[in-house]
Amino acid sequence: MNNNSTFDTLGLLSDICHSNLKNSKKILKYLLKDRKIDSSLIKRYRIGYFPQNIEKLTSYVDQNHLMKLNIAETPYRSQFSDYFSLVFPIYSEYGDAVGISGRSLLSDVERRSIGIPKYKNSSYKKANILYGLNHAVDSIIEKQNVYVLEGYFDKISMDSVGINNSVAICGTAFSQNHFLKLMRYTNKITFILDSDDAGVKSMQRIYERYINKGIKLRFLKIPSPFKDVDEFFLDNNASDFEKSFKQIIPGEW
Repeated sequence: MNNNSTFDTLGLLSDICHSNLKNSKKILKYLLKDRKIDSSLIKRYRIGYFPQNIEKLTSYVDQNHLMKLNIAETPYRSQFSDYFSLVFPIYSEYGDAVGISGRSLLSDVERRSIGIPKYKNSSYKKANILYGLNHAVDSIIEKQNVYVLEGYFDKISMDSVGINNSVAICGTAFSQNHFLKLMRYTNKITFILDSDDAGVKSMQRIYERYINKGIKLRFLKIPSPFKDVDEFFLDNNASDFEKSFKQIIPGEW
């Protein structure tokens, strides 16, 4: 399957999922009320609801492509329909659809009982892709700084308060390709990863690997008691962000 057919398949699927969102009151409530995401941002990021009828979906999208991309297991079944129906389309910095990520709305207890993760991704090269870069490039160039975050909701919450020069790594390590890609647009990278042990260790690895690579690095600590950027912005604004996030040196706090 060549790149153009992949882009076409994923672009069409993303449009179908986004259009289908109106059919899920549960997911709309989750996005609009629980996560406080404005409808304009839902539209900008093409957030969607994966179709529950796979046979009907494959009348529009080639079933072989869906299976090759790890979106469907068979022509009649997909875990995205069963468990991961909240869909985030993934785009390159040029706006080409390269993948999808589905989020489960089950509780942690429910997910553990059936042995599934919180997110499931289609097959794409995660080390080459930064979520939201297609919407952030102009702001990154203008500000000469990019905030690197962990998750989809972190990126969208930054946009919600007008901080548009951010991207998310979304469940993968910050790679050399990520670094080289961002160097094209800015001379400063600011990392704000989650405040848990994994986030702290990740920032330390990034610091050790990239601190002397010809670009200015900053690391910001998420203020207590918040676990991530998205949680902070549920009740705070851009002014609070400037006052509350303090610069650190990884490994020394």
